Amino acid sequence: MKLIKVSLSFFLLFFALQASSQIHWLDSYEVAKEVAKEQNKLIVVDCWATWCGPCVKMDDEVWSNEKITHYADSFIFVKIDLSSGFSNPNFMVKAIPKIFVTDAWNTQMNDYTGYQSTSRMNSVLESFCFDVSQIYDVKKEIKDEDNDIESFVTLAMRYQEAFLDLNRDARIPLKNQSNLFFRKAEKELKKNEDGIFLERVNILSCMNKNPKKRLKILNGIKPEDKNNLLLKNVVLVKTYLALEDKKSAQEYYDKVKSEELPYYDFLKEERSLLN
Repeated sequence: MKLIKVSLSFFLLFFALQASSQIHWLDSYEVAKEVAKEQNKLIVVDCWATWCGPCVKMDDEVWSNEKITHYADSFIFVKIDLSSGFSNPNFMVKAIPKIFVTDAWNTQMNDYTGYQSTSRMNSVLESFCFDVSQIYDVKKEIKDEDNDIESFVTLAMRYQEAFLDLNRDARIPLKNQSNLFFRKAEKELKKNEDGIFLERVNILSCMNKNPKKRLKILNGIKPEDKNNLLLKNVVLVKTYLALEDKKSAQEYYDKVKSEELPYYDFLKEERSLLN
């Protein structure tokens, strides 16, 4: 652990002194995770081998291209040398090059097998180039043994807020993470028999579904709790707008437009479309 801390200090200083004209590759995933946690960044992992032609080609044509080096300061980059075999404690690799996008806790967001063109990698990095600081703030507080329901819900909502503005490469894995933490919260709430909080989680989590499924779920929820009713009406605004029923959306918006919303402003985009 002491060695990791020394290495971390060295690499933080190294990154601070270097210009962003090229990607600075680490060779330790453990160090990469610590640096990523410190700097609130995602990690790009390139699994390669010295004998791998497509890997060398990516080094020559892709990783050195200015469209890609543009992201040098946006991620922590690490190369894992699999020249002597594909066995690795962190990643399942059957063919190379294999590229992973992970967070600082080894949550694997997405992976890509084989040679990736400059345009493809540019699209991937652009998709994952978003602010993870609010997600990391919550994850840093959660311990492996914790069953903190409020933290689970907050983290699910942070993932939800993030994925709404992203394209497919990042949107799907972040939605999956949001659903994962909603399920963890639901599991604990069922144990505790907390019906009001469980109802709230069901309302919040249905925003991750398509509008028709969302409406069906909401029609089956009859909140008696004031806060749950507020959240249901907010989600109905979003749902009816997505279904191009502006009249119904306006009806529910009138009920909630002056209310303060928890977690984040779910109606940030919708406010400009309604009176």
